[in-house]
Formats: sequence, structure tokens, C-alpha cells
Amino acid sequence: MKGLYFINLLMPYFILIIIGVITPFITRKTIVFGVHVPKDFLNDKELQRIKTSYIINFLTISLIFLILVISRMRNINFAVGGIFVEVIIMLAMYMKAHHEIAALKSKREWSKGKKEVAVVDIDFRKEKIVVSPLWFLLPAAIAILTLVVGIYMYPKIPQRIPMHFNFRGEADSFADKSILSVFSICIVQAFMTGLMFFAFKMIELAKQQIDPSDPEISKEKNLRFRRIWSGFVVFTSILINAMLMVTAFIMYGVGKGWQNIMAIFSLLLALIITIAVIILSIKTGQGGERIKIGKENEKSTSVDRDDDKYWKGGLIYYNPDDPALFVEKRFGVGWTFNFARPTAWLFVLAVILIISVIALIK
Repeated sequence: MKGLYFINLLMPYFILIIIGVITPFITRKTIVFGVHVPKDFLNDKELQRIKTSYIINFLTISLIFLILVISRMRNINFAVGGIFVEVIIMLAMYMKAHHEIAALKSKREWSKGKKEVAVVDIDFRKEKIVVSPLWFLLPAAIAILTLVVGIYMYPKIPQRIPMHFNFRGEADSFADKSILSVFSICIVQAFMTGLMFFAFKMIELAKQQIDPSDPEISKEKNLRFRRIWSGFVVFTSILINAMLMVTAFIMYGVGKGWQNIMAIFSLLLALIITIAVIILSIKTGQGGERIKIGKENEKSTSVDRDDDKYWKGGLIYYNPDDPALFVEKRFGVGWTFNFARPTAWLFVLAVILIISVIALIK
């Protein structure tokens, strides 16, 4: 199990490094490190130099830091805390590239003389945007099964029950038996299912973003992109609830001796989800831009609306004049909030509050 312990600790570093390397290549072509760049200037030598410099700098610093982490792996606090340092490294390298490209765009006046166009398809919402929401009955059924087994086993559960398992699959936290502690995993399942369904609706309701130089192809790409990722959200919800169900069965005493299997299962689950995210991101790109559909127009006399001023650091969207609550991310694949809408802040606060309450359950 020692090898499993080290794999569990090091895996987040490898995931972050892979994400940091591929992200500049899976965002929309016209969005480079959070800055809108017209198609005609995507091959600018200085812009390409900045992208190459980002990759070299990020990889060099990350690998040096990874060697330091491996040399101090016995210090669990250092190993876990180092994950946040790796995130900061990635963010710092991104911000450096973002500011360099923003300055280059301003200096070269790339949007000068270009007609800015925003395309809206009024039939977009009539299309099949996401997979059927009925697929969520599967994770819901797993959560209900966990609850039913818990109710049946409740009288047989001992007064002290394991609440948390470490990287080796060993119980390292216990609590007195109570309705709240015994069914805490059911609460987590309900929360996770609700959260994943929210992500599903986010994909469905997000603002449409259509390339004015290829409206029809761009629309079809975006629709396929949303169907693929909505299906992935359902798939992930099923896997997470299944893992939580197995954990609950160990707690109930149904799965005696499953701890070691659980440690391997949780690692495999994380690997499956991570690999799937990476493959889907590379295959689809942000907004479905990497999906191949017919011959595309590489030249244009107009450019998409330049809304850089509403993206703080190219990462946070804040536009009081935009009624949309959900929009595509500028760096990475997926969607984010329009933080000018109070609902976005209320949602973030609600999630933090619920997670805090769950963490306090003993």
C-alpha cells in the first residue's frame, strides 16, 4: 500500500502540470491567455513566442518544485500543502502571459479597422442542447439505495463508526453513532447530485457564443460540445455516488475488509475522471472549437465582439449590462458565472456554507 500512498499524493501534481500545459491549446483559438485576438493575427511571431515561453517557464518551475516535493514526501503536510503552491505557480505563469499579450494587442492595434459582430441564433434554444435529464435518475437511485441499506443496518451499527479514511485506506477519524453521522454520506450524495445537476443546467442555459465568420458550423460545434459535456457530468455523478455508496457500506459494516479495495477504487475513479476530462478537452476544445465539421472559413473581414474589458485578468467575467448568468470560460474548458449577477455570489456562498456544515458533521 506504500506505493498507493505515494501515487495518491503525487497524482494531483501530475494532473495540474498536464492541465497547465494543454490549457493554452484547448481554449478558443481567438482567446489567447484570456485576451481576444482576431483570427488574422493568431500566427503573430511575438504572440507565438509568448505561448512557447509560458510552456517552458511553467514546465521548468513545476518540475523543479515536483522534485522538491518528492524529496520531502514523508512530510504529509508539505506534500498536501504543495498542491496549493503548484496552483499558484500555474496562475502566476498564466498572468504573466496574459499581461504580455494584452500589452502586445494594445501596441499592435489588432482590432483596428475590423468590424465587430455579435451573432445570435434565435432557434438555438429549440435544438437538443444537452442529453436527457432523466439520466440523473441513475445517481439518484444509487443515493436512495445507500439510504435504504443504512436504515436497514442502523440497529446493527456499533457506537463508534469510521468517518474518514486516509491515503492507505485506513480509518483515521471516528464519530459517535447518531442519525446525522450514520447518514452523513447520504447527505453528501444528495449534495453532490444536486451540484452536478446544477452543472448540467449551467451547460444548458449558458449564453450562446457563435463565431460570426462561420455561424452555422460554429453553432453545430457548440451544440455537440454541450451534449458531450452534459453526458460527462451525468457519468461523473454516477461514479461519485457509487464510490460514496461503497464508503457508506464500509461504515455500515456491510463491506467488511473493503478498505484496501476502496483505496484502490478511489484512486481508479480519480484517474478515470481525470483522463476523461483531458481527452474530452483535447477532442472538443472550448466551445467545441476542436470538433471537425466541414470546411471552415479561416479568413474574416469581421471579428467577434471584443469584450476584454469585462474579463478581469482574463478569468473573471463581470458585465452588469449582460443579463446572462452563465458564460464560457476564457481560459480552460467549461463555463463560469457572470459575477455582476447577485445570484452568482449567492450560489458560491451557499456552496461554501453547505460544505462547511457537512465538514462539521461528527
